[in-house]
Amino acid sequence: MPALADHFSRDIAIVDGDGCYVTDRDGRRYIDFVAGWCVGTVGWKHHAVVTALKRQAEHGLFVPALFRYPAWEQFAKQLVDLAPGSRLQRAWRCTSGSEAIEFAIKCARAATGKKTIVSIDGVYHGHTYGAASVGDAMTPDMAPGVPGFMKLPLPNQYHGVDTGDVISRFEHLLRASHDVAAFLSEPVFTNAGVILPPSDFYPEIQRLCRQHGVLVMMDEVATGFGRCGALFASSLWGLEPDVLCLGKGMTGGYGTMGATLVSEEIFQRSKHIPQLSTFGWAAQDMAAAQAVIDVILRERLWENAHGLGMYLIDQLRALESRPYVGQVRNAGLLLGMEIVKDKSSKKPDPERAEKLAEDCARSGLLIETAGNVLFMSPPIHDVA
Repeated sequence: MPALADHFSRDIAIVDGDGCYVTDRDGRRYIDFVAGWCVGTVGWKHHAVVTALKRQAEHGLFVPALFRYPAWEQFAKQLVDLAPGSRLQRAWRCTSGSEAIEFAIKCARAATGKKTIVSIDGVYHGHTYGAASVGDAMTPDMAPGVPGFMKLPLPNQYHGVDTGDVISRFEHLLRASHDVAAFLSEPVFTNAGVILPPSDFYPEIQRLCRQHGVLVMMDEVATGFGRCGALFASSLWGLEPDVLCLGKGMTGGYGTMGATLVSEEIFQRSKHIPQLSTFGWAAQDMAAAQAVIDVILRERLWENAHGLGMYLIDQLRALESRPYVGQVRNAGLLLGMEIVKDKSSKKPDPERAEKLAEDCARSGLLIETAGNVLFMSPPIHDVA
């Protein structure tokens, strides 16, 4: 009888990786267009990362948060220097994207004295209770979630959710309530199906936040470090976040790390929140993450993601002629293909999407589904 608690995994047992390929236990090789769901930035078995891991392992070191570790300060300085805008000055150590979201929620409430966090309905922000409550992972079996969250409709031009209406709702909320601490969302709605907000959406949201003293918090756990054709996807919309959540692609899959970047003012007002993350930025994980970021910066991989994304989306658009393909879309090497019952109703067809993903796997290509959307996030370093 199996011992692993596992409800949803697919029956493909992966045992090795190389560049943009993975191999299963039967020796079958696949092109990896999942890459850990936006995790694998530089590809698998990258020489520079493997070398960094081996070098760090020779130190055999773990530093608890009770002490200092010089590499923490160096890494934090690099993150805030790279971050979009000029507001971010401090980096909290975290073990995952979910924990980074938890820190963001705590900091927003501690810094503002307000309790309400506004987010976008249907956007995933993690699986821990705060992250699940602010995002879409709070299932009835888990409920009730953490209180203090309000959600706006997801702006979606393809399905007729008007941007202006969503912005109007947000403005009305800000005028009616004086308890809104922050607005939190992803620059691109990743797990919701690779949905790109209209170009005027986030600039207007940011303007309203500044006008009403509300913090702008961006979740770049999935979209950061080159995935979307810019080093950070917030830059695509000209955003200057007060809080930035990082994870996934920062590690390239070679470690378990996250980070919550905040302004100096938010940091100073958050002194009394718990901050002891036992495994946050463990030396081995951080050596890997540092090597990954060095590769991304040295090779300007966001430019590679942009160019390859343009090429792939041009190829995929030919499939929009199929009666069940509603729309293909991308931000760099974050790509989605919406599968529908028919083009006139645009009714989602998740069953067909799942079957198409299975067909692709049988043909040697790994992709995933996000509801009725075929989801693709190949490595941004070694795709071909």
